[in-house]
Amino acid sequence: MVREAPRSVTRKHVGNITSTPALCNTRPAHEMAAAAQQKEFQKNFRLIVEKIFNNWQNLRLAVEHGMGGRNGQQVAIQIMDYTYQYCVGNEKISQGELEAVIEELMDQEFNTLCDDNSIPEICSNLLRYKQMAQQNQYPDIEAELIKLPPGKEWLRPDVKVTYTPVDGDSSSDENMDEDGDDDDEMDESDEEDAPIVSARVTRSQTRMQNADKFVEPEDGWTTVRRK
Repeated sequence: MVREAPRSVTRKHVGNITSTPALCNTRPAHEMAAAAQQKEFQKNFRLIVEKIFNNWQNLRLAVEHGMGGRNGQQVAIQIMDYTYQYCVGNEKISQGELEAVIEELMDQEFNTLCDDNSIPEICSNLLRYKQMAQQNQYPDIEAELIKLPPGKEWLRPDVKVTYTPVDGDSSSDENMDEDGDDDDEMDESDEEDAPIVSARVTRSQTRMQNADKFVEPEDGWTTVRRK
């Protein structure tokens, strides 16, 4: 005669089977949520960095005046990308450290000094928005960024920038279309596309002839100059 197993044993056995997967899925679910949050932060912070750099007039003028040569626009995009990666890849960054990074990039890639407060202002905003983004304060960030002047995004490979070749640069203005359509891309009025910090850039001829001479800018202007 076959005896039936006690019901208590059967219930206990089934209960153990059903409870095990739940315990195993607790940590992966938490990790997945954290990964999703980090991905969302990186996506939104990338948009923040792009917005700030596209409104950095000093960088744009350095490209337009040929300080980075024929590939100046691509170099500017790389500086923006590196700044984003530096901010995302380092948990704790002081404003002074970030300023040193961007100043060194401008020096090495454009041989340019920014004689205004644009770099400290940019670094301060980047670090502040990074902290706000990590706290999911995106509505507050959007409310501030929307106050920036509207304008076309120029730090993109599909947007061509007209630049003035420096002395000794044998390349022609390869970035211009034959019918001159590029003027429409970058020649917005100053009022419609006002920068975060207004600035003037000295031409390469001045750098070649007066390497060690610096003339104070006119009232109301700041200056970006060769080192």
